[in-house]
Amino acid sequence: MGFGIPQHPVSRPLVYVELPPPGRHSNTHRYPVAFVGAGYRGILTSAATRIRGLVSVADIAPTLVSLQKGRSPRIKSSPDADTTDDLRWLDRRLTRVHHDRGWTYVETILLVLALVAVAPAAGALGGAGAIAASMLLSFLGVTTFWVVIVAMLLLTVGLVFAGSARRRLIPFSVGLFLIGYLAVLTLSSETNSLAVFGARPDGGARFYGIGNQLETLMLAPLIAAVVVGGLPWLAPLGALALVTVGWSKAGADGGGLIVFAAALAVLFLRLRPVPVSWRSAVLAGAGVVALVLALVGIDAALGGSSHVTQAVGSGPGSLLGDLGHRLHLSWLVATRSAVNVGFFLVSLAILVWIGTRRPRRAAIDAMLVALAVSLLVNDTPVEVISLGALGCLALLRFESVNSRPMRRGALTAVGVLAALALAGCGSQGVVSPAPKTVVGTVKQEAPGKAIFINQGCGACHTYTPAGPEAKGNIGPDLDKLATYAKQAKQPLETFVHDSIVDPNKYVQKGFPKNVMPKSYKTLPAGDLKDLVDFLTKPQG
Repeated sequence: MGFGIPQHPVSRPLVYVELPPPGRHSNTHRYPVAFVGAGYRGILTSAATRIRGLVSVADIAPTLVSLQKGRSPRIKSSPDADTTDDLRWLDRRLTRVHHDRGWTYVETILLVLALVAVAPAAGALGGAGAIAASMLLSFLGVTTFWVVIVAMLLLTVGLVFAGSARRRLIPFSVGLFLIGYLAVLTLSSETNSLAVFGARPDGGARFYGIGNQLETLMLAPLIAAVVVGGLPWLAPLGALALVTVGWSKAGADGGGLIVFAAALAVLFLRLRPVPVSWRSAVLAGAGVVALVLALVGIDAALGGSSHVTQAVGSGPGSLLGDLGHRLHLSWLVATRSAVNVGFFLVSLAILVWIGTRRPRRAAIDAMLVALAVSLLVNDTPVEVISLGALGCLALLRFESVNSRPMRRGALTAVGVLAALALAGCGSQGVVSPAPKTVVGTVKQEAPGKAIFINQGCGACHTYTPAGPEAKGNIGPDLDKLATYAKQAKQPLETFVHDSIVDPNKYVQKGFPKNVMPKSYKTLPAGDLKDLVDFLTKPQG
């Protein structure tokens, strides 16, 4: 096996890990882990990451518990000819992608702004072109910095000009992009995960699928294509987009599903030959909700399983709890630093300026509504609003190339956003701790601690045994669970179990109902028991 671990028979599974020293560290460093015994051989795999050789630390303790209880473990293994060499290659690639991403991000923003100024049709497709170029480079395994920078520039320019050579080609180009991207997400998930514009597993974000960055980059090209093609293109392009962002096999971005459905609903209303009324707007809103629920239901019925299907299946209380949780995280991200506040406010000012322009345009209305929904349901507000402002500028120029006043205003906004992108340029050192190697059996913490952290409980609750990150104040202080149980006149373990699976059964005074998600009742029985044990006897 890798990492110089001696071959020897074991009577039960052992885990060898390399641990970081105490303290806070950047979430971009990976640590070796090896499983010995229990049939493990080759390279570790996990459905939670969909990347051979990369597993989540939160899955280690539950995997050991599953093995000890004879259940199917979260972390498995598959044969590999040279595990050590392949893991070194993966670690090197993730490091390079992380380094390249920031520069590529700024390059793409400046490129799209330049296209918006000189070639509006190509600028409207900029997000799709950048994603397609990123997928191609990832598929080819290109990671050298200057090659990535130059290739991204040339490929993106070539793709967007080819796709917009004739205005009537734009719907076909976007349709081909969506088909290709869906194929990558379902057939070669690692290609997306290891791309500079991908899931970003190197920095603690998603391991696979479409995140908020990709979702926002895709909005402007989709809207432009529907505007050009008209209502006949709304259904086919809309269906492709919704499947791409919402299907469990592709990654299941629940926020993206709602955002895209909202944009398509606005386009449907605005492209019809009849005026938009309050009644039609309300009906369209209800249609969006019904469509999203229907798509999630179909996905679940066909065997799909994700955080989206689980949240929807748990009822409106769970959905409201998830929404409250995301709004709380959004506020923390937006106010984390002066730079974040600056980016948010300048981008917001650009969007307000665009939103007050006359005449009203279908593409702009659809984009603005989609961004408003995205800021509500997603938790990366700075990224959403800055890329959203970029997409809105592209659509403004795309729809107003023959209007001189609009053109001057759009070009001024382009200059402001370009200056903002350059101001945000820079590099931040990465803390790479020098951990000690632990060889032997690692003392296992309470398995429920990993579940507590992995489920994000610390964002809403304070609980000292879970570590310094568990300082939320949306829900009750879990350090006082024993007191709450006495007030409810219930045994502690029963009280905690019931409060997890049925949050409204007992609501602590001073806290509202229907905030905590009800999706936790879908946790596996073993995980639920481990979580209850951690909350009632955390050192167990």
